[in-house]
Order: sequence, then C-alpha cells, then structure tokens
Amino acid sequence: MSRIFIIYLITGICFYASCTCRPQKMEVKQMKIEIEIIPESASGSYSVVWNDTLCSEFKSDWNYLQKRPYEIHCHVLDKEYDTIGYYQGLSTPQQFTYFQIDDCTDSIIYLRFSVGVNYFSEYIDSLNDSSIDSLVFKPIKFDIRTDIRKK
Repeated sequence: MSRIFIIYLITGICFYASCTCRPQKMEVKQMKIEIEIIPESASGSYSVVWNDTLCSEFKSDWNYLQKRPYEIHCHVLDKEYDTIGYYQGLSTPQQFTYFQIDDCTDSIIYLRFSVGVNYFSEYIDSLNDSSIDSLVFKPIKFDIRTDIRKK
C-alpha cells in the first residue's frame, strides 16, 4: 500500500512540475523600447543601443538578459531594405548592434525589431513548441542626420 502511495505521490509531483514550469504562449500586447543611435567614428560607423521591457519579470536579477526565455533581435536596414547590420542572438545576449553607412549619400535607415527565443536561457528546456512564435514589429525609420543621440 505504501509503495502505491509513493508512486502516486511521485507521479503527481512530476505532473504538477511539468504543468507549472512551462511558460505560457508568448503574448506581447505592448512593449516599451528605448533606442539610441550613437556615432562610433567619422567614417560612418554607428551603434544602435536599446533597452526593452520584454520579460520584465526577470529584470530584478543582475543577469536577466541571460535568464529571460525570449530576447529582442534587431535588423538595421538601408533605404532599399538591405541589411546593413543585425543582432540575432549570440551566446551572450545583448542589446546593441553595429552598422556602417556612407554619410554622404545614405542618411535614412530602418530598424526592424523582432522577438525570438533566447536559446541560452535556463528556461529553454521548459518551452514547448506552441510557445515559440516569432513576433516581428513594423520597421522604425530614422534619419541619421537628425536622430543620432536622441532616445
């Protein structure tokens, strides 16, 4: 009798843990993102730095970028929508990327942000296939001549 009780107890604990540890399907209704474009050199090199509110429940930890199950990806596009820079996940999650343009002819760029899975998060094992959907936001237009160093 006690063996059956122990088996039921272990089965119940495993079932409860598998149900509660899985993140729900990702749903982003609203997200704030602060963006800054910073000139890096006189030859047209720039960096894009952002701070977002995605998975803000992890922000209390000093290494929340590594812990959160999702992260922000960024593609920097020129006026013809060709990619001139991007960040699309690395072993160390980050919130910046670099790009280079010809200051004389190109001043308009577009930033296309999307939400993807942080494959190095400790929570990745608990994600199921239905919770891994990519969200892509509309591109944001910037003029390098007027919008650098503005948040």
